[in-house]
Amino acid sequence: MKAQISPSHVNSQETFATPQRFSSSPEAHPTALPPIDSARSVTNPQRGIMVLLCLLVTGIFALDVMTPVGVTDGILYVTAILMTPWLPNKRAPFIVAGVCTVLTIFGVVWSPGINVIYSGSILAWNAFINRIYAIIVLWATAWLSYQYCRKTEHSLRLASIVESSQDAIIGQTLQGRITTWNKGAERIFGYTEQEVLGKFMTILFPPDRFLEEPEILGKLQRGETIVNLETVRRRKDGATFPASITVSPLVDRWGKVVGASKILRDVSKEARMKDLMAVQSLVLARHAADLKQSNEDLEQFAYIASHDLQEPLRTIHGFTQLLESRYRERLDDQGREFIGFVTDAASRMQTLIQDLLKYSRIQSQELKPASVDAEEVVTEILNHLLLTIEEKHATITHDPLPTIRTDPGHFHHLLQNLLTNALKFAGSDPPCIHIAARETDAEWEFSVRDNGIGIAPDFHERIFLPFKRLHHRGEYPGTGIGLAVCKKIVERRGGRIRVESEPGKGSTFSFSLPK
Repeated sequence: MKAQISPSHVNSQETFATPQRFSSSPEAHPTALPPIDSARSVTNPQRGIMVLLCLLVTGIFALDVMTPVGVTDGILYVTAILMTPWLPNKRAPFIVAGVCTVLTIFGVVWSPGINVIYSGSILAWNAFINRIYAIIVLWATAWLSYQYCRKTEHSLRLASIVESSQDAIIGQTLQGRITTWNKGAERIFGYTEQEVLGKFMTILFPPDRFLEEPEILGKLQRGETIVNLETVRRRKDGATFPASITVSPLVDRWGKVVGASKILRDVSKEARMKDLMAVQSLVLARHAADLKQSNEDLEQFAYIASHDLQEPLRTIHGFTQLLESRYRERLDDQGREFIGFVTDAASRMQTLIQDLLKYSRIQSQELKPASVDAEEVVTEILNHLLLTIEEKHATITHDPLPTIRTDPGHFHHLLQNLLTNALKFAGSDPPCIHIAARETDAEWEFSVRDNGIGIAPDFHERIFLPFKRLHHRGEYPGTGIGLAVCKKIVERRGGRIRVESEPGKGSTFSFSLPK
């Protein structure tokens, strides 16, 4: 997009090359009209101008009335309109023009030659035509004054913005000479305005970047805009820094490119941050790779250990049973009790190893998504748990359940673990369990609610850790791996699992699976 500049500021290429600088101070614009702000209060100088304006209009009116027929005095009211830019009201030119129009009409009526208006003389017609002309000039002057004040105010506000910018905003000619230099440029480069105005832009270039300027000037002459050019510039002390530059051509009212506006930003901090983030990304990537390898090694170790440990456990369990069957009569009660301890410990150890093996296989198993009818899965699980349900007189209900796309084996294992836990940790009342499902834009959320013993809030996170139990094995059997397996299954699919529960008020386990 080309930036338009007013011909009152730039009349030609040579004029633009003259060292200038935007400034909000009156000294920098000796011929510019002051900005108009209707919201500000009237200052003492403005009160003086208003008094002077009233006296001037009164004097012109008196002179007009004393002039025969008032042929030319209406034009003098233009002087009053030219004073309106110093007044606080933006509509002052039109207000004064309206007052002067009324006075112009009264002036010709009250002039000493009023009788000629009715005589139809040529002099009377000349007076009438001149008054019409005066009124047209008055309103044209008011309109031009209003527009000029608006443009001046806009220019001064823009100059204020330029001066307060932390970025370097620099004006230049098509020959590459600097014409404007704001405070941001002084802060970034270290040069003052007097040191750079009229000099070529190449004083800001490192030697190896001099060839950039002819290319930039060539694009400007073709009216092209350069956006976010990543380059390097040089400060007054010789230090270089990375910079981002946007260059826009400036055109006059005839569309001719007469210069350029350049906005330069010091991106040293951004560059250092980018380098730091790149280093951190490499470190994180290396740590992620190490962690992935460590997890794979751990899973492999758990699989091998659990698999290899089962053989000696089977041997211990088998020989213990053989010892009990052959030498039972030779052992006393304490010996038979010791054999029972060994057999129970071997069985429990075997169960722990099998659960550990299941846990380690979840991450390594390949996911095989397929369409799964959740109602069919629940029916299969209830048939499998039928004896337990009848023994505990449990009631299990469910909402209409959807067909989702997930790994069938994992989903079956997940629901079965949650239902088994709901049956296991029942209170004194018969278990009442309800399964629900809810659809959102991105996922399916399932919940299993029971009326069991509940869980204290302090343990809501702990129960999902492997082998973490809240009760003694004599109260509730199990290894404490079930909920850890559920958590791993859900997180493997990119979902989440949580529990809402209080002691004695049952529990609601909820898990979500992405669609």
